[in-house]
Amino acid sequence: MPKSAPFQAPPDTLDRLPVSVLILLKEQIIYANPAALSLLQADAPEQVLGHSVEDFLHPLDYQRVMARIRRAERTQFTNPPTEYRIYTCTRELRIIGMMSTTYMIDGQPGLLAAFMDMTERSVIEQRLRESDEQFHRMMNTMQDVFYRTDAEGITRFVCPAVKEILGYTASEIIGRPASDFYPNPHDRENLKKAILGHGFVRDFPGQMRRKDGRIIDISISSTVILDEEGKYAGVEGIWRDITERMQLERELERLATTDELTGIANRRQILQQLDHAYKRFIRLNHSLVVFILDLDFFKNVNDQYGHVSGDILLKEFIARVQQQIREIDYLGRLGGEEFLLILDETSKETAEQIGQRILQVVRQTPFDLGAGVSVTITVSIGATSACHKDAKITELLEHADKALYAAKDSGRNKICWYCEQTS
Repeated sequence: MPKSAPFQAPPDTLDRLPVSVLILLKEQIIYANPAALSLLQADAPEQVLGHSVEDFLHPLDYQRVMARIRRAERTQFTNPPTEYRIYTCTRELRIIGMMSTTYMIDGQPGLLAAFMDMTERSVIEQRLRESDEQFHRMMNTMQDVFYRTDAEGITRFVCPAVKEILGYTASEIIGRPASDFYPNPHDRENLKKAILGHGFVRDFPGQMRRKDGRIIDISISSTVILDEEGKYAGVEGIWRDITERMQLERELERLATTDELTGIANRRQILQQLDHAYKRFIRLNHSLVVFILDLDFFKNVNDQYGHVSGDILLKEFIARVQQQIREIDYLGRLGGEEFLLILDETSKETAEQIGQRILQVVRQTPFDLGAGVSVTITVSIGATSACHKDAKITELLEHADKALYAAKDSGRNKICWYCEQTS
C-alpha cells in the first residue's frame, strides 16, 4: 500500500502522551504515537502508517466509526467518547474507548483520535470474544450469504458462503461495488429504491452473475443501516440462491401451459391468450381474427398407421404452420387434431393470406411418418373476425367453429369465413 509523506507531529508532545493517538487524513493513518503502536501490537510503524483505518475495524463497528470520521472531516466537530471493537496487527480482538476531533493538516481536514485499551475489563472482554466467535462461526457455517454494503454501494462484508454460490472468495468481493455482480445494473437500483422506500425488503427477487458467467436467481431480504445522525449508511441482509426453485417453477408453469406433444400452448393457455386478445380488441378497437384448424381425415392416419405415426404427423404439421405465422400470432392445441390460431391486430385480408399459405404448405408436401411411410393430408380452416356484438370469447369460438364446419361440408382443404356464410 502506498505510504503518505511523513507527518510532522508537534515536538514530542503526542509521543509522550500515555494515551494512544492516531492522526487520519482521508481515512488513512499518517501518524501513530508509541502508545498507539503498542496497543495495536505493531512491531514497526510501517505496520500501521499508510494503512486505512478500515484495516483495523471490526465489521460490525465499521459504519459507526466511518460516520464519525466523515462528520469530523465535513465540519469542525469533536466526537464524544465511544467504545469500539478493533483488530490489532496480529488480528487480536480488542475493545477501545475513543474520542476524536477535527485536526487541520496543511489546510485539509483530518482527524485526531485518542483512545485507551479497555480490554482489561474481563467481563466485557469475555462477552466480546464470545460475540465475535459466534459471529464468525455463524458466518462460516451459513449456507445463505450475509452481506453489508455502505452508502455508496461498496461491499464491506460478505460471508464465506459466497464462494459456493458465486465462485468468488469473500476477499474478491469486499471493496467492490455490489452492482458489479448484477447482470442488469437496474436490478440493484430497484432493490435500493425498494429498501429506501420501506426500510427493508423480504424475498425480493433478483439475479446475479457468477464468476464463470452463469446467471443465477436470488432472493434478497435486507434492511437499511442508518448512521448516528439517522442518515442512510448502507444496507445489510441475506440473499440466497433460488435458481433450482425458479427453474422448477418455470418448468411447472411450462407443463401447465404447454401441450406435451406439440410444444405449443395447451387448451387452457390458448383460451387465456384469446381472452387477453379479445379484451385488447374491446379496449383498443383494432382488428382480431381467429382461426380453428382441423386436419382432414386424420382419424384414418391413426387407424391405418397407429397413434405413434399420428403423433409424428401432428408435430410436423405444427412445425409447418409455425413457419407461416408471425411472432405476434398465438397458436395452441384445442384437443386432438384441432388447433386455435389467434391473429391479433390483423386485417381480414392479411389473415386470408396467412390461411392460404397454411393450406398450401400442408397439402403440397407429403408427411414422412418413418419406416418408409409418407402420407398426404389437408387441413380445413374456420375463420372469423371479432365484432363488438360478440359478448364473450365463446361466441368467437362458435363462429369460427361454424365456419370450420362450412369448410368441411364444402369439400375440405379450404378456409371459410363466418361472416361470408351469414352475409
